[in-house]
Amino acid sequence: MRFGASVNCLKVTGVRDAHGLQSHVMAPGGILSTRRVRSRFALLALGAALATPATATWAAGPGDPAPPAKLRPNPLVSLGAWTTGSRPDTVRLVDGRFRGATWGGGHPTPEQPAWAAIRLQRRYRKLLLTWTSSHNHGYFEQFYGAPRDYRIETSADSTNGEDGHWVLAADVKENPVRSRAHAVPFEGQRWVRMVVTRLPEKVNPWGLFLDEIELHDLSAGGDDIWVFLGDSISAGVFDRADERRPSFAESVAVLHPGFTPAMINAGLPRLRSWEAIDRVDEVLALNPEATVVALTLGSNDADLDKLRDALGGIIDKIQAAGKIPLLARIPYQTKYDQDYVAVKNQVIDQLIRERGLIPGPDLYGWFKARPDRLHDGLHPDDPGSVDMSREFARAAAPLYPP
Repeated sequence: MRFGASVNCLKVTGVRDAHGLQSHVMAPGGILSTRRVRSRFALLALGAALATPATATWAAGPGDPAPPAKLRPNPLVSLGAWTTGSRPDTVRLVDGRFRGATWGGGHPTPEQPAWAAIRLQRRYRKLLLTWTSSHNHGYFEQFYGAPRDYRIETSADSTNGEDGHWVLAADVKENPVRSRAHAVPFEGQRWVRMVVTRLPEKVNPWGLFLDEIELHDLSAGGDDIWVFLGDSISAGVFDRADERRPSFAESVAVLHPGFTPAMINAGLPRLRSWEAIDRVDEVLALNPEATVVALTLGSNDADLDKLRDALGGIIDKIQAAGKIPLLARIPYQTKYDQDYVAVKNQVIDQLIRERGLIPGPDLYGWFKARPDRLHDGLHPDDPGSVDMSREFARAAAPLYPP
């Protein structure tokens, strides 16, 4: 296996999913979206917005849940870290940007892999490595540059990300998705490296594209790790593109200083609840470190009995895996001439009361009061996506210390 390095350093019927969001890909060196500089004034504005009470609120009713265990922080420690790799521009992997300019790794093979290494200055005992190839819109989509086979390695003695002794932390074959998270033992180590050796058979002409490799510190038992399972609404809202930020994680960071949630966007276009129940086990198995599963399901469902049974089964599976479900009310829609959503939300309300769940955000009430933030009558526009992330962060308050 040969390595060549390039170094960077940064100091109730008829409801269907419109699936109007498009995937994009860029040639090496190209930029898809204009970079927006965020000043401290933007953070102040976000804090003010989060401090403003929501105009549409709801409660679970008599079956209020018992106080949940509080999440523990897992700080993001890779932003702006020193990087190197088999191709230039690895700095893009630690710049906090998604669905914009990416790192292109070409067409790797076991003999000539694509690799990117990150060096951390401080010492950590355990990390969570999350990688994302978000120009793929659906979670099980890989054409736009997701890896098929890869491994995660650590080193204590490398001098440049290429030499030295490397310890295998994860060896993944036949990866089926666009984003995953791995717990990485890191006692005494200084470097983390992701080595990609194979892409899917059907892939774009340029090959591997990764937006970001995020490293969160798990040394103190941090478990603020979220999977967002839903339809194309989730796939778009939680992709963290510039125009849909502040993201959920950024909103939580403002509401709960010291917390920077790790996010896996497992949105699947056109997904219905009775299809999601067949996917949830696989999503959980692919991301075993996740603690909370945020659910935005039901927009594409037409059968109330199927919706009730499927959501109940999904909740059962999440809880059986030791995870926390956070079930949102289905967003209001204006796409059709009738309100098909209200009666489906009665099913969700009943499930939350019966199961004693923490109520998710009331996306129905929020968008009913702001229908102009649905760009096609179904999917939130960019400001609506920011709203939805913020409402999830507000609904998650019982999971965080006061």
